Amino acid sequence: MTSKNRIQNGEIIASVDGSLYSSQTVFKCTYWFGDKFHVNVQQESGDYVITLRPMPNANISEGELPYYLQKLERDLVDFHLRDIVNNETGSIRELLVAKAFSNGEYDEAPPGEISDPVGFAPLV
Repeated sequence: MTSKNRIQNGEIIASVDGSLYSSQTVFKCTYWFGDKFHVNVQQESGDYVITLRPMPNANISEGELPYYLQKLERDLVDFHLRDIVNNETGSIRELLVAKAFSNGEYDEAPPGEISDPVGFAPLV
């Protein structure tokens, strides 16, 4: 994001650096503003320009727009971080889901005896 973010003529206009944020991040973030704003996302020179125009029935005052601009900026960072975490942990999540639905196919026998599952008993 840049300092180009502004409120102009009753609309929120935000410029998002396309080299830092993916289109998936931008659209996941802006989706949640659709209940109160008409959302427009355009791509210009590799960057995204987001325009949020309050819907008439949303009853959003001009004084509330700075709050929503800050919320948009925070949400973009939040969704970007979620994508990073998802990319870093995706394979682990897939393994856990596969294990959960494997019906015991990949279960290993636990070490130790049933009477001593932790293995505290001295070996004889």
